[in-house]
Amino acid sequence: MKHMKTVLILEHEEQVFDKLSCDICGAESNGDENWANKDFEHAISTVQLEERVSYPDGGHAKDITFNICPSCFKSKLVPWLQTQGAQPTISEADW
Repeated sequence: MKHMKTVLILEHEEQVFDKLSCDICGAESNGDENWANKDFEHAISTVQLEERVSYPDGGHAKDITFNICPSCFKSKLVPWLQTQGAQPTISEADW
């Protein structure tokens, strides 16, 4: 779940990003979209469907997003997807 907060900006209020919370367990990110807890680490996990349709005079977009912490992604979502017959594509890199 993406949390927003209201802030006063140049004499008006505006919704700005505050933090993420896991839609499964409720764990919170550290104030941005990075779930990692340590310096120099980066962990982003989101399950999202984007649907877009263009028409001659405009268009329509619909996004469905689940914000899932890496722990729930690994321990709950991956095993469930594998029971459905899906296998993850895993890429690694060293630099």
